[in-house]
Amino acid sequence: MRFFILFALFLASESQMTAQTAPRFTKTPIGNSGCSIYLPGKPDPLDISKSPDSSVVYTIETIDSTSGKYFRFGTILVDLKDMELAGIEEDMLVSYMDYLKTAFDVVEAAGYGKGHSLSTHPSAKGVLDYWKDSSGDEWVVKGWAAESTLFVMFVYGPEAYPNYTIVDTFFKGARFKGD
Repeated sequence: MRFFILFALFLASESQMTAQTAPRFTKTPIGNSGCSIYLPGKPDPLDISKSPDSSVVYTIETIDSTSGKYFRFGTILVDLKDMELAGIEEDMLVSYMDYLKTAFDVVEAAGYGKGHSLSTHPSAKGVLDYWKDSSGDEWVVKGWAAESTLFVMFVYGPEAYPNYTIVDTFFKGARFKGD
């Protein structure tokens, strides 16, 4: 009987040590773009800039530590000026993600997975990739493109995020204008 009680206590303490609290997602508008995302936690201040062609670029990030380690969840939203993406969504995402690989000092990439769809915005096309940067952080990156908008959403940290369901929930939380 004593063995059973000790074993039950061990299991209870082990499950408490390995249990992860799921972050709470909050719908967050992205500036005045008309788009929004669902983020786990309060975001850092929104960064707004312009690209050389005068497209507006919004960058938003937050930190999540519910897994016991620090991970960054973020999105770069590009509101393209005078450009429609119909028929070239995936090509534009791959080009922009290639640019980001250089900007983020990515040293390894799994390769682009194409053909993803977003149930909340049927015209959106998606691309997924996994990266590792020069400081050893592991990234999962998903881009969405439709009409004249690009979303590049990412989660990165010291290892792969331990709960892919949370990552998938984040990626499916992109909301285009009018969604």
